[in-house]
Amino acid sequence: MDIMLENLYVSRELYSSLLHPVCTKYGLAPAELLVLLFLANNTEYDTAKDIVNKLKIAKSHVSISVRALEERGYLRGNYKDRNRRTIHLQLSDTAASVISDVRNVQRKFGSILGHGFSEEELKHFQNYLQRATENVNLYLKNSI
Repeated sequence: MDIMLENLYVSRELYSSLLHPVCTKYGLAPAELLVLLFLANNTEYDTAKDIVNKLKIAKSHVSISVRALEERGYLRGNYKDRNRRTIHLQLSDTAASVISDVRNVQRKFGSILGHGFSEEELKHFQNYLQRATENVNLYLKNSI
């Protein structure tokens, strides 16, 4: 169990250090980058509520990030159908270069984590992580 906790902390530190240059380049906060990436990778989820629920980020952080991203032209908010209560978020074309840079960071992060693993081992690793994530989400859902 100690190695799993250590991995959580060092992986987070590595990911943050890899993302830092992208944040600096575009003048974005890490939470803003996370919102952009979430919307790019999860087109079926497009509301602030979706981001809060899926990423377990405080509603206030998501709200501030969305507002800042809209002001910078990275996001647009739209209403769908006649529902004026829910704003659906959409990435603007301006966000494309940011997303591209972050995806490069993700590939680098993945290659660092997976260095020395066979394809078979990587598939097992991804399956284990998926199951662990599902366990955590189930626990959080039932304990709140």
